[in-house]
Amino acid sequence: MKWFYPEDDSEPTITAREQIKSAHRESDIRLPKTAIVFFMGRCVEYLSEKYGAEEYPELFPRFLNRCPIRKINEFGLCFLNGGCGAPQACDTVETLAALGVENVIAVGMFGAFDPRVKPGDVITPEKAFSEEGTSLHYYESIDHAVPDGDLLKLCSSVLKKDTYPIVSTDAVYRQTFFKERLWREKGAVGVDMETSAVFSVSGYLGMKAAAILMASDLHPQDPGGPKWEWKMTREMRFDLAEKSIAVAKELA
Repeated sequence: MKWFYPEDDSEPTITAREQIKSAHRESDIRLPKTAIVFFMGRCVEYLSEKYGAEEYPELFPRFLNRCPIRKINEFGLCFLNGGCGAPQACDTVETLAALGVENVIAVGMFGAFDPRVKPGDVITPEKAFSEEGTSLHYYESIDHAVPDGDLLKLCSSVLKKDTYPIVSTDAVYRQTFFKERLWREKGAVGVDMETSAVFSVSGYLGMKAAAILMASDLHPQDPGGPKWEWKMTREMRFDLAEKSIAVAKELA
């Protein structure tokens, strides 16, 4: 089934701006130009406590599951939890764009399936192959999405981390050994659920986006290999949050 039609110049039946207007009635929100979007738990609470972040008086007015959003005025940034999966990630990015955000730093985890990375390693993806469906509502066809080049260079420079391709998928239980082998052959080192959508929609909207991801586990490369084990700790999450702050401060 075709989802995107180049000849379709009609307006969406609902837009992020209209959703903001209907969900956010008491005051106008205008966000800083840089937003850190966490696709993992505990980081929002950690940064809020450590930096005394100020919470906006109303919830972030996206369509799917409104949530608190906070800012650190000293660093000129805001941050929030981006949700889970490509649809909510795109809802978040569209809403951020409508509220004045120009730079998006996506922060999350990925499952590694390549021996070049191990649990706890941090990467700044140079591209994300798209196996999620949301991007196909923005582009007629898409093999992969890429971050903003300047923002990718900033992340890699500040953090001194490697950049590799990854894959973003909607189907948690269809990451087969066959497919992961094909992904490795394309150069990808791991898989998540949001990054390709963040990159593709940000590019569509004229925003700059990059991602900072940590390997949470290492998948077996064949059915007889060691089973994957969850490796993320609270300290690893907090370290990743600090890395995102280090990058965002450079954009202030």
